[in-house]
Formats: sequence, C-alpha cells, structure tokens
Amino acid sequence: MAPSLPSPTLTIQPTLLSQSTFTPFGTVTECPLPSSTSTLPSPPPRSPNVVPANQNTALKYLDVTDMRNLYDSAPSKVPSKAVMNMFSCFPRTLGNSSALPAGDLFDVEVLERHPYTTQTFIPLSASSPEPSIPSQYLVIVAPTLPPTADPPFDMSGPPDLRNLKAFWAHGGQAVTYGAGTWHAPMVVIGDARIDFVVVQFANGVVEEDCQEVELNAGAKGKYLRVNVGDKKKPGKAKL
Repeated sequence: MAPSLPSPTLTIQPTLLSQSTFTPFGTVTECPLPSSTSTLPSPPPRSPNVVPANQNTALKYLDVTDMRNLYDSAPSKVPSKAVMNMFSCFPRTLGNSSALPAGDLFDVEVLERHPYTTQTFIPLSASSPEPSIPSQYLVIVAPTLPPTADPPFDMSGPPDLRNLKAFWAHGGQAVTYGAGTWHAPMVVIGDARIDFVVVQFANGVVEEDCQEVELNAGAKGKYLRVNVGDKKKPGKAKL
C-alpha cells in the first residue's frame, strides 16, 4: 500500500510546457520546424546537433533527451534493462467548485517517481498546438523535499506539494521525467484518447522501479487541484 501525505488546499494554474519552464524536472522534445515544412530546408540548419540524413531527405536531431540508468546504485543490485511500453490514456474526469464553472478542476490524488531511471512519454498523435485539435495533456510535477522519517510517511525525499507545478503539453511534444522526479500519472484533457510510447529502464523490483504516494484530501474539503479552465490550451510555446 502506498504511503499517504496530507494534501494542502491549493489550486495550481498550468503554464505552457517548454524546455525553459521544465528544466528543473527533465527535458522536453519538440521539433523546431513549422508543421508546414515538407521539404528539406536549403541550406540545412547549421548546428552540431542537426545533421542531414537518409540521402539528404531527412534531418537528424542528435541526443534530444537525457536518458539515465541509475540501477547500479539500487539496493537490490538486480540488473535493469531498457523497456518500451505503450499507454492508452483516456480523458480524465474533472470536478468543479462554487467559484469555477463545472468541469474546470483536476484533483491530484497520486504522485509517483522512478528513483533509478528517467521516463520518456512520446505521444502518438499529430503535431498540432491548435485548441480545436483535442490532443493535449497535463504534465504535473513536484520538487523533492529533504528526507524524512516522521510517521506516517517514511521515504527518502517526499514531494514538495506546496510547490507543485502543472504544464500544458500538446501532441507534438514528448516529455522526459528526470530520475527521481515526482510526477502525476499522465493526465489527458479534452475529448480524445492519447496513446503514449513510454521508454525507461526497469529491473522488476517493484519498490525500485516505481514509488507512489497518495494525497489525502482529509476533512473540510482540502484539495490539491489544477485549474484547467475551459480545457483549451493556448498556442505553442516557443523554446
């Protein structure tokens, strides 16, 4: 059973996902080319991280994310392997309050982390930042507090719930959570399912592959929530 933490009464306003906003928590992968670009740019981009490929019919972007395998430092010493799974994520049910229109709030009830591996979510979706295309999801993360052994929570580095962050992401953005980064399970907002290919390392030891904490709303309606507004995401963030 996952340990439980009392939830503060807090409503978070999401901001646009970009590398500059997400750097403390991981990396964002997004093609810099406009979606209308259908031929190789001439001249090709001048960058050590971009090279022509496939007989000059493609551009290869090098090292677009930072993958880490830290299982050598795990207590069990069980070796890990690279794994690739697919998650079909369906739109979440939203709540409301007396101060906001119905369907405007997402309650954060669980956070998780993968202490010995990065985890990359790659949406299998058209690259479109337009609000009319229901391909959007929330990335919810929290910093890590210093270790504590105070009951009822005993874990090295619990999440800092009062500094929770939420970001709007669209179907043309992949996100990599840094090893040990507290995050919510994927949250799809809108009317359509999003399928994600998820890449990480794992060794099959449950407590080393994934650690969870449940957020206890407690009495008197204390909730940790994200305000998703009218479920329309603003335009694409510039990196």
